[in-house]
Amino acid sequence: MLNSFFKNRYLLLSLQFFTLIVFVLLIYGSIGIATDDASFAKILRNTNLPNLIVWSYWWPLIIVTAIIFGRYWCSICPMELITSFFGKIGLRNKPGNFMKSGWIITLFYAIVLILGIHTFAIHRIPQYMAIYMLVLFATAVIVGLIWEKRTFCTHVCPIGHLLGLYSLLSFNKLGVKDTDVCKNCKTKDCISKANHYKFNARSCTSELYPPMISNNSDCILCGQCFKSCTKDNVIIQKRRFAADLFTNISLRWSEIAFFMIVSGFVVYELLSEWSVSKEIIMILPNYINGSLGILGSAKGTVKAIILFVILPLIFFSILGILKKIVANEKWKSAFNQLVLALLPIAASMHLLKAILKTTSRIPYWEFVVSDPSGVESATKIMSNPELVKNNYLINILAPSIDVISVILPILGLVLSILVIRKQAHNNISSRVISFIAASLYVLIFIITMLEWRGLY
Repeated sequence: MLNSFFKNRYLLLSLQFFTLIVFVLLIYGSIGIATDDASFAKILRNTNLPNLIVWSYWWPLIIVTAIIFGRYWCSICPMELITSFFGKIGLRNKPGNFMKSGWIITLFYAIVLILGIHTFAIHRIPQYMAIYMLVLFATAVIVGLIWEKRTFCTHVCPIGHLLGLYSLLSFNKLGVKDTDVCKNCKTKDCISKANHYKFNARSCTSELYPPMISNNSDCILCGQCFKSCTKDNVIIQKRRFAADLFTNISLRWSEIAFFMIVSGFVVYELLSEWSVSKEIIMILPNYINGSLGILGSAKGTVKAIILFVILPLIFFSILGILKKIVANEKWKSAFNQLVLALLPIAASMHLLKAILKTTSRIPYWEFVVSDPSGVESATKIMSNPELVKNNYLINILAPSIDVISVILPILGLVLSILVIRKQAHNNISSRVISFIAASLYVLIFIITMLEWRGLY
């Protein structure tokens, strides 16, 4: 059924047009709705319908699907449609080595996370979210006009590395039914330059040859190779969960740096759910902001740089140095091992955050239905917070969430241990250091969940 879905000539294209229309409507419903009151913005993010959809459901759903199924969001993403269209009529310049290195994706994500979310609060103020979405559209158009093929999706999209890393865990992969069919194929329509700029049934514009795809990190599952293959040989295959992590994966430095940022972000996202743990992780940012006399939105910038860049860099560097000294691992190998060791834990905790976010926003749906802009509803809730407390559905779900909040980090740790055992290390000491890294990382979440949910 899934393969029939991809083979259908117009279904994915229709869905891309649909998501494009939805994006336009989300932007329209957010323009003009803003506030300078930080406390009011925390409520408005949930009472404004577009904001609620984007940050509490669309974004968590992307994370969940990437981890479990793969990069299926990319299959229907309107950015792919836009950048492919403008690439067809653009200058078609080849991307340079820096663009191909993946650092633009890492830097773009860091800018969105540090400046967009934690400085200007694009996740809380609807109008700022609309501006961010317009910037994404504009970037896709500009990149499409200047560079060849699908450069935006392959080398620019700010969540490209995140989806690529998380899809290493998924149950599905793109492959071929019979490699001999590909070997004997004369036209190679799936990679032929003559098909690069077809509107439909394009050859792969990410420079991937289906029978040679070794893991899930680069293929965005756009589905074009299904339709361009004249031999009907391309297929979505089921495979063992996290199978890619048990292969010899060599990440680029840009992907390693990206994951370091994400590892800090996930810690903040989970620990900020509980007031006590949030207060603990904010000790250093608050001290530095206070010492330097930093005020206003700049405090968020400092906080984000410390929690998402500096502390993860220190954590990984200490462990990387230990691997270098004790096990004589090469720098790239040492950091590569640490990232792959922690990836299952970070993914499991990102999955938990998605569950917590989507369920905690349930009480707000009765407000957004009658007041899509959310301003009046936010005003009412601001004066009477009890309006969204003790929701019966959340009370029903709470016991299940309690169990999930403990099981997920444990499962993440178990998978990490299996990955560490499979990895090639110079000696046992290097393997032990990876295990210590995974243990320290997961303990942060387990202790927080046990205390916060009262499960000790």
